[in-house]
Amino acid sequence: MIIENFYRSIYRIRRAEEEVARLYPSDKIKSPVHLSIGQEAISVGVCEALATQDVVFGTYRSHALYLAKTGDLKGFFAELFGKSTGCCQGKGGSMHLANLEMGMMGTSAVVATTIPQAVGYAYAMKMRGEKKIVAVFLGDGSTEEGVFHESLNFAALKALPIIFVCENNGYAIHTHQSQRQHLADISAIVRAHGIETKRIDNNDSRALYQLVKSASHSMRTEETKPLFIECFTSRWKEHVGPQEDFYLGYRSEHDVEEWKKSDDVIKLGACLAEVVKSQIEREVEAEIQVAIKFAEDSPFPTKDALFNDVYFEAAAIKSEVNQSESRNLTFIDALQEAFDQAMDLDDSVVVFGLDVDDPKAILGSTRGLPQKYGDKRVFGTPLAEDAMTGVAIGMAIAGLRPVHIHIRMDFLMLAMNQLINIAAKTRYMFGGQASVPMVVRSIIGRSWGQGAQHSQAFHSYFMHVPGLKVVAPSNPHDAKGCLIAAIKDNNPVIFVEHRLLHSQIGPVPVNAFEVLPGKARVALTGKDITLVGISHMQVECMRAHRYLQGVQISAEVIDPIWLSPLDMETILNSVSKTRRLIIVDNGWTTCGAASEIASNVAQHFEGCADIKIRRMGFEPVPCPTTPSLENHFYPNSRSIASLSYKLTKDINSDWLPEINPDFQDVEFKGPF
Repeated sequence: MIIENFYRSIYRIRRAEEEVARLYPSDKIKSPVHLSIGQEAISVGVCEALATQDVVFGTYRSHALYLAKTGDLKGFFAELFGKSTGCCQGKGGSMHLANLEMGMMGTSAVVATTIPQAVGYAYAMKMRGEKKIVAVFLGDGSTEEGVFHESLNFAALKALPIIFVCENNGYAIHTHQSQRQHLADISAIVRAHGIETKRIDNNDSRALYQLVKSASHSMRTEETKPLFIECFTSRWKEHVGPQEDFYLGYRSEHDVEEWKKSDDVIKLGACLAEVVKSQIEREVEAEIQVAIKFAEDSPFPTKDALFNDVYFEAAAIKSEVNQSESRNLTFIDALQEAFDQAMDLDDSVVVFGLDVDDPKAILGSTRGLPQKYGDKRVFGTPLAEDAMTGVAIGMAIAGLRPVHIHIRMDFLMLAMNQLINIAAKTRYMFGGQASVPMVVRSIIGRSWGQGAQHSQAFHSYFMHVPGLKVVAPSNPHDAKGCLIAAIKDNNPVIFVEHRLLHSQIGPVPVNAFEVLPGKARVALTGKDITLVGISHMQVECMRAHRYLQGVQISAEVIDPIWLSPLDMETILNSVSKTRRLIIVDNGWTTCGAASEIASNVAQHFEGCADIKIRRMGFEPVPCPTTPSLENHFYPNSRSIASLSYKLTKDINSDWLPEINPDFQDVEFKGPF
């Protein structure tokens, strides 16, 4: 029976892909195809050994893995045809295949990106005590990516139940492994991470089955630890497309012919009685034709589907004013309380990042959490921003609610691949099957010589990307409410805080509460000009309000709070009254948040000659270290007041208010 199952699976994959190759020139298939022909035995050997509840992650060359794990021919062909009945509703195509109900957790068009997700998923399963195994497939080219090594290190560090399956076909597109790797011995490199390795040299699905069966049994019944299996194989077709590519000269037909002698389709078929073999082939051929007909007859997605599943939105919840008792807290203490209450209310919340559990506790914001919730839910990490972001994504897909903390926002640049290509797109490109409820908390530095690489504000980068939410609270009340809301949100949230806000003091309700996305706040009312301050610049705008009062100018100050989704209605209503607007961004103005707000206002009031709009933000240079230059780099309350005076009085004035030390302590106290 085992041989029959093997043959049915491998024959199904081979024939399905041969049909893909046949159909590809007809334009019925709506995405590039990376065929697995020649490599099918690896997926079959692994998936036959895994239990139904085990899960797999794959690469862009994962037709074989998808079919070996799910057997879902209809969803497979419909997805390649771009139809709404596809496994990802036509939004993923050949390179993004997923069927979460059947344990096929997804594939990616970007090399090595699913590796840390699989590691994060394995962490979630081990934390919950589930006896499941994760298998993640990767090519030999993936082993050259830094995220591969970061992921191996974390998997070994946490002794996770994961099997890394390397399909080594010797080529990254058209470049041989020996030309890319000085030490062309992947298994030896992996062993340096303290991970056991095994090799399969001849596309033998049965040998691989025995290996995975034994390893998965040990992981379930004994201590868990990762395993790396290097499977040597051959890709018979071109890198992408249905044809052969020997004419390019980077490899010879003879090389592939040698591999064809050990074709597991032939070897497995030879183990069966002819009548059994023929019966399986007839049944598979019928299944494939039914699946192709199903795909052909299925409808394409409608226009409405274009906008579905960008975000996972729960049913609307009425936002009510929090009625619990308040007392004054610092911004940092409000964050610490938010973490504590969120973790107490929900066991799925985990908090991690570099130095999260050290004595300084991220400036005190994670104080006491490791002692209260243990090292499985609160832990420090290696310096591996890329992999740990992927780990957070994997945890989130597995049902946890991770918060990944970065002591500086600058370090998010090391995680952009995972944030932009995976976290933001997973729900959409997998047709709504998955959600990624994770928070990425980052801190913007300033002063004390932070300089060009410790003071950058990248909120506008993330506002640009559908699928992400962005929040930038400016006071202790909102710090707590926004963090709890972000943790409870079912989407990836970029939580932005400014280092200079940490000492702010204000009233914060005792009980847990949320400041939900999509609503700005009018912090101070006025009639002459609207000031919109983002993050720390909200404080500067409130100070400017005080300076302007001295020259009889009434400024309305608005805090957007959530930058994506952005509440333009509140801003537009204010501008319709004041007719003047200054947006003060805690970032560069070019393509920034201020530019987005300004363009929306200009578009809304098009044709209204009396509407005046200005932007303020960082000067268009890297942030200097020396205070004598840094002081000119940022807007401040006096420069905001000066521009407001010019815009309101409609004169070219050099007025600049004298410094008033009393205004340095201006803090927002409500109402909320």
